[in-house]
Amino acid sequence: MAGEAFETERIQITHKTVIEKIRMEHNHTLSSHAFSSLYLWQHAMGLSIRLSNDFFAVKCEMNGENSWFFPCGSDRDKFDFIKAHIGDEAFSLCYMRKCDAEWLEERFPGKWNFAHIEDADEYICDIAEYTELSGSKFAEIRRKIRKIDKEHTVTASVISKDNMQDALSVVSKWNKVEHNVSEHNLTDDHIAETALANMEQLDINGIVLYADGIPVSVFAGFPLSENTVDVLIGKSILDAPKGIVYYGLREYLKRCCKGYTYCNHEEDLGIEGIRQIKNSLCPISKTQIWEAVLK
Repeated sequence: MAGEAFETERIQITHKTVIEKIRMEHNHTLSSHAFSSLYLWQHAMGLSIRLSNDFFAVKCEMNGENSWFFPCGSDRDKFDFIKAHIGDEAFSLCYMRKCDAEWLEERFPGKWNFAHIEDADEYICDIAEYTELSGSKFAEIRRKIRKIDKEHTVTASVISKDNMQDALSVVSKWNKVEHNVSEHNLTDDHIAETALANMEQLDINGIVLYADGIPVSVFAGFPLSENTVDVLIGKSILDAPKGIVYYGLREYLKRCCKGYTYCNHEEDLGIEGIRQIKNSLCPISKTQIWEAVLK
């Protein structure tokens, strides 16, 4: 079959410059396709990449042996890649924007079963709106932050080598608590440790939040586009003050995201607790994620 000729390789730090150049040239701003996301999730999701100087396609074994992220590159390269796979068994495309699904149907009409994958939708928030917390929709978050300030002394520090162990201690305590998993048994266990160990290479920055001198929360992320940051890590210890997640996010956005307009809170994996928290952040929009399977 034609698609078998397309070999892939594991995603390496040396791929970063090319992947990010291709993304920027083609205005592709899904968190799923960003180099940092691909690098960090490759083992959990079974990702590997076919990469050239102006095109990449990511294979996703978690979704099936012939499932791919919708490719990124020129229309010609995307068309050629999909055409070469069109006769393959069980060929499918995932992590598609709505515009990608429309493009696919226009060029290969009548060949696909499309589905909106709500669990993978990306939550987009306005940074200024969240840091200011004005208006009735943020009333509950303001109440929780005021209560924390009344009962605790809270400080925040940008993550550096001097407080890295504090950041890791939060992540370690978070990992020891049992968490719900997605339909594919996917969680972000150990993603944060890898991210913190490779902060410079992955363009990640973040903060450690302290309550009464104890590290209780970590938030970190990376630039996704000229106006958007991706909130990659948001973790708090079990016995942190209630509502500390809202406090930590606000401090991260204030200290690490100057010059950016939006933040992407990524997908909720279909886990109800995560979905509730992300909806409570009052996102201004969600980026729908689609998949397509050959009929």
